[in-house]
Amino acid sequence: MHPSAKALIDEHNGRSSLLSVDFEEYIISSPWVDLNQFHLSAPAIVFVETTNLCNLRCKHCYAFSGPKRSNELTNSEIMTLLDQLADAGVLQVFLTGGELFSHPAALDIIKHARTKPFSTQIFTNGLLISEKILAEIPPGQSFFVSFDTAVPERTIRGGMDFPTLRQCFLNMHKYGHVFRTAISVHTRNLDDVEDIFQWCIDNHFPRPQWLETHPIGRALLNSDLLLQPSQVDHVISIYKKCMDRFHKPASKNSATGDLAVSIEQPASSSIQSVQTIKFCQQIERATGQEKCGRSVAYVRSDGEVFPCSNCMSNDMYGAGNIREKSFLEIWESGFNDFRSITFADHQVCKECPVSAADIWCQFRCPPLANNVSKDSKGCGATEYLRLFMVESDKYWKQKRQNGFRLVLNPI
Repeated sequence: MHPSAKALIDEHNGRSSLLSVDFEEYIISSPWVDLNQFHLSAPAIVFVETTNLCNLRCKHCYAFSGPKRSNELTNSEIMTLLDQLADAGVLQVFLTGGELFSHPAALDIIKHARTKPFSTQIFTNGLLISEKILAEIPPGQSFFVSFDTAVPERTIRGGMDFPTLRQCFLNMHKYGHVFRTAISVHTRNLDDVEDIFQWCIDNHFPRPQWLETHPIGRALLNSDLLLQPSQVDHVISIYKKCMDRFHKPASKNSATGDLAVSIEQPASSSIQSVQTIKFCQQIERATGQEKCGRSVAYVRSDGEVFPCSNCMSNDMYGAGNIREKSFLEIWESGFNDFRSITFADHQVCKECPVSAADIWCQFRCPPLANNVSKDSKGCGATEYLRLFMVESDKYWKQKRQNGFRLVLNPI
């Protein structure tokens, strides 16, 4: 938009919805930036791996989490990094691990992050979170609790069960936090996923996020976890049943996308959503260049900076270490090799059924492509994932045509 739109945005900020403002006349028709080596002045999203130490040894872990790295960032270095991210104008920081709450200074790190203007998200397996910890975190913290199944012989995580997860969620609600569970779907838990979605409905918890298990990290060492082409019809059948539970007729007056969590939040807390991931995806589509390294970055627990978690997992395209340069110095000049790769370099897409169906694909990803096709400019999706994308797209198109939309709340 033209800079003159700023006054209009400032006028409405915090007082009324910007959805009622007509910005059409402020939209510029040509980019003001050079798309060669394109990147934002600072990433919209940064993942900060506080430690590699984890209480679990998940068989699909992208980070090979478990033991602590020998040269991890000190508490002071993590705090300084958060200061730098705030000063740079980063919109959202994901605190992760390993397991964040296995870090002895986890509470101090979270509290420091919450003093910053960026939105703070926490990835956790939930097993180390006590009620005492939740009481000390400022209200309004957002959690993603990773989970796969409550059936012990089929879990690839361990430790979690429905009563434990339920108590964790109830405690989060009690202290004014928001939460969601992310389900990593694989061969061992496929027949449990529908029960997990129903469990969330029965307990009035928000819709789980369906995550495909990708060929990265430990999943490459446990390939039996990866779903196969012969299973796609069975998977889609389960997927439809899960998603059907969270659809409702579209309304002309309602915003598209997720709704607020259905559980009533304490009046004292202010819960806001920042759609940074969608924002980064829109930039990705507009520029024909992957969001990683251009609007997203990942800082490993030893200070090395990567375009994303997949690059970190493969130890590809490292851009520098925050012990040697500031984060912004690394962001500005450390990603040149990665930024030279665009979607046009993935020539294999021209013959792909996903591309033929005009489906936006997240697998033009150099590290995933390297793992799947042994070519960083090849295809990063397995045959199963390509089939799943085509079939799930048909489902979503039919839902939209029938006037339904996906919601976060249980229906």
